[in-house]
Amino acid sequence: MRTPLIDRLNFFRRNESGAVAVEFALIAPLLFGLLFGIITLGYFIGINHSVNQLAAGAARASVTGLNQTERSALANNYLSEAGSRYPLLTPASVSPTVVFEGGNPEGITVTVAYAVDGSMLGIANNLLGLDITSINGSAYLAY
Repeated sequence: MRTPLIDRLNFFRRNESGAVAVEFALIAPLLFGLLFGIITLGYFIGINHSVNQLAAGAARASVTGLNQTERSALANNYLSEAGSRYPLLTPASVSPTVVFEGGNPEGITVTVAYAVDGSMLGIANNLLGLDITSINGSAYLAY
C-alpha cells in the first residue's frame, strides 16, 4: 500500500534538477578564491617588475649627464615620469631615492619604494593578511 507521502519522497529522491546548482554553490567559493589569488599574484609580479625597471631606467638615464648635478636631474626627471612610463604604478605611491657614491669607480644607486596601500594589493593584504606594505627595487650603475 503506497501512501502519498512515500510517493512524494520517491519523487524527490529521483529528481536531479537542482544537483548542478548545489554543486556550483559548493565549488564556487574555491574557484573564485583561486581566481582572486591568480589575479593578485599577477598584479604583484607586474608591480614588482615595474618598480625594478623604474630604478634601472633612472640609473641608465643618468649616464648622459656630464656631472653629478646633471645626472641627478636626469634621474629625477625619469623618476617623475613613472606613471606615464609604467602604467601599473601610481605616481603618488612611488618614493624614489637617488644616492651618488664617490670613489673609483663613481656610481649611482637608485632605490624605489612603492606603497601598496590603496591598490588591489592593499585589498589582498586586508583579506589574506599578507603583511606587504611596500615593494622595493634598486639599481646600481658605475660610471
